[in-house]
Amino acid sequence: MASGAIYTYVESKEALFHHVIEAGFGQMAEIFPTLPLPTPAAGATLAIAREGLRRAAETPLLRAALDEPKPADVRAELAAVVEERYAMIERLWPVLAVIERSAADVPGLEKLYFGRSRQAHFNQLTRYLDRRAASGHLRITPDPSIASRIVSETIVWFAWHRHEDRDSALYDDELAQRGVIDFVVDAFAPVAGAPAARRGQAVTTSSRTKRPLT
Repeated sequence: MASGAIYTYVESKEALFHHVIEAGFGQMAEIFPTLPLPTPAAGATLAIAREGLRRAAETPLLRAALDEPKPADVRAELAAVVEERYAMIERLWPVLAVIERSAADVPGLEKLYFGRSRQAHFNQLTRYLDRRAASGHLRITPDPSIASRIVSETIVWFAWHRHEDRDSALYDDELAQRGVIDFVVDAFAPVAGAPAARRGQAVTTSSRTKRPLT
């Protein structure tokens, strides 16, 4: 499609960006809108992004974990926390990629995305890891904020950035998610009395077997 042809569908670049964000967060009001799509009112795009990111940032399982002082099964709890975040990133990564790359060009969007939305999650996850380590449920780390960042960036790479990578075809979607969850849980909540390989011995994993490296 020629670049000029896009303006038969939208009135402006601002209209295109607005409706990409709107569609990405599932907030399109009309299934078959009248074309061309109009230029949004000032602040409308930021409002759509704010609401979309607010809903995306909702982590009820993580909040529930923060409110529970004594988890019955900390491995299951941590697995649920990681899976919750992974599923959200995997579902919304296309619109998050648009926001991340365009944040500096839209007034208020950079502060909203980088300063509020992401930081709020890092802070929650840091508190969770810190509290569970202090209570003896999870492994103690030198700095919970660094541990939180490692967990978050691992989730983001496999749920989002691998789709933009040349090696994306190497990884099955379901196995990637399962692998990340297992990796984080085993790193922070190792099973007592587990075989040596699960306590740190190098292993290689195929879709069927695990065997020591030679």
